[in-house]
Amino acid sequence: MRTNKFIQKDISFEIFKKYLSNFHPEMCYCLLLSDFGEPFLRKDLVDILRYVKSEGFERVDVVSNGTLFQNHDIKAIVKERLLRKISISLEAATKERFEDIRGTNFNEFISNIILLRGYKEKFKSKYPDIFLSTVCMKTNLLELPKIMDLAHELRIDFVDFVHLNSISLDMFNLNMNLPGFQDKLCISGQHLDTCDSELVKNIFRQIHEKSLQYNITYLPPENYLSKGNNGDLSKTMNTKCEIPYKWIQIGSDGSIFPCCQISKRIAVGNLNDSTFEQIWDNEKFKKFRSDLETGTPNDWCKICNVYKGKRF
Repeated sequence: MRTNKFIQKDISFEIFKKYLSNFHPEMCYCLLLSDFGEPFLRKDLVDILRYVKSEGFERVDVVSNGTLFQNHDIKAIVKERLLRKISISLEAATKERFEDIRGTNFNEFISNIILLRGYKEKFKSKYPDIFLSTVCMKTNLLELPKIMDLAHELRIDFVDFVHLNSISLDMFNLNMNLPGFQDKLCISGQHLDTCDSELVKNIFRQIHEKSLQYNITYLPPENYLSKGNNGDLSKTMNTKCEIPYKWIQIGSDGSIFPCCQISKRIAVGNLNDSTFEQIWDNEKFKKFRSDLETGTPNDWCKICNVYKGKRF
């Protein structure tokens, strides 16, 4: 019997090909080659992207922290149009706050985005689209409008503001095997629901105004600007989730997870034991979907932003 303990390891190129063979390009709107890991750590990333392209997958995206771009990799990615989108994580627009949250060099981060933008201009390539993905927290709330300013300076295509999906200490200790990460992950007090509702709305009004000023599209974690003046940010109108019908995540050991928000926590099958079609129809995955539909989800889904009617 397989366990769901978090195992830190890379997937080999050959095993990657094996897992990918379970899916036809026509099944996939988008192939996202990252989560719980930095794709640019891999020396063979460009080879993987070339293989995926040769197999007919037209939309391929990655999520990156933007600090490990290599000149030759970025050049190949842009010149050969190997990616549709690079979503770059950014929680602060100032050097001090960025390095406090991310623990990496801010100037190198900026230089890497300029490198990427430069190759897009050199090869006159529309792709990859450059997105910023910003986790919104109490810690960085006041800095969020500045991210729009930085996006303008760097000529970013899109800014995606998302909620923090934190967990309780009890759930962390019971389910996770990540010593030393408690302070980083068990931070429910950082969620925007804990902030003054008028302050949050004002911040997103500023963001919206900058979006219009700079002509940069953005998405908020939820539609704050349509909420009533007395709206409680912690309350939502409904509980629903369609993610398991739109998304699956594959772990390095072949485990299938119904959603990126519960990856490494609830596996519904494994590609080393079954085909994806068999996993989709097995009792565990059917019960998982049924529990969501009937309003009796597992404990992880109960605390998820999406299930509570918000965005990621």
